[in-house]
Amino acid sequence: MTLNPPSLLLERNAAQLRGKVLFANPEDSFPTLLSQEADVYAWAQSYTVFSQLGTGLAEAKRHFGASLEGKDWQDFDHLVIYQPKAKELLGYLLAVALPRLKPGAQVWLVGDNKSGVKSTVKKLPSYIVDVTKFEGAKHCLLFNGRLEGSAPEFVFDDWITSWQQEVAGQSFTLCSLPGVFGHGKLDKGTEILLQQLQQHRFMSTVSDARILDFGCGDGIISMWLHQKTGAKLTALDDSALALKATELTFAANGCEESVTCLASNGLQNVKGRFNYVVTNPPFHTGINTDYSIAEQFFAGVKQHLTLNGELFVVANDFLRYAPCIDAALGKHTQLHRGSGFAVYHARQQRPS
Repeated sequence: MTLNPPSLLLERNAAQLRGKVLFANPEDSFPTLLSQEADVYAWAQSYTVFSQLGTGLAEAKRHFGASLEGKDWQDFDHLVIYQPKAKELLGYLLAVALPRLKPGAQVWLVGDNKSGVKSTVKKLPSYIVDVTKFEGAKHCLLFNGRLEGSAPEFVFDDWITSWQQEVAGQSFTLCSLPGVFGHGKLDKGTEILLQQLQQHRFMSTVSDARILDFGCGDGIISMWLHQKTGAKLTALDDSALALKATELTFAANGCEESVTCLASNGLQNVKGRFNYVVTNPPFHTGINTDYSIAEQFFAGVKQHLTLNGELFVVANDFLRYAPCIDAALGKHTQLHRGSGFAVYHARQQRPS
């Protein structure tokens, strides 16, 4: 079992975690290790981590979703939160999880020194008291505090950000949640990609085409493609919050039946082939650059494109994606390069 540095720091202090323990935003399978000594529940925002936890935690004690519910998910003695890369996500995680604790429960916050954990700990709610640095090791910090009294009840609607977005000839409502890529704003790379798609000659039967949005975020690419083509979309992401945001976006535009949201670690849960695959792929895991997500995607996308099926990719121009696309599909066209981004296009070729 390979643990990342924050989990290794938690492992050093595992004796402190006894009774009923709730993990929020776990980054690996450490909760399964601790479950041998405590009554552990894990609320994962990553489908990849959620799947890993399945080897050691019962289904009833692990959850993948935007929020928590159920009588078993309450009265916790400890809350363990991994500092997220998106600092606004910490407030959301606390708002969901704190009402599930017993009064006087212990709150643990762990993170890499580069994650900003040292500064965000100063912004914890006032009802988490006696906050102290418990230990620092492996370039990580572990903080401890105590819940004084009870936390306010969680109200999901208070955390939704929505706005009217105009981009590449389309206008629609977007909804987002803390921690979702591009939260509350239009990502520049996505804007450039959609501008290129606006110029593309889609096939005449495009309303019946199968389209996959890989790494859907708040659903902006899916929503734009639906309005442009009239087609139904499959929107895929590893993040529970991204999938929920995409659902909210389509619902806000009155077309919730036009999208299928799919939780998946890469292309693992994808079935069948698509006429179009469009992506602004992630290249981070936590705070670290991680090319493997995109590299695995390129290696597998060939199996999910129809003959002459088309792939569109936008990425930071320093990322060496062109060779990966060529290795998968034979060749590519660079549609755009500028403002720090590149847009690539490739087709599934007929076998020679």
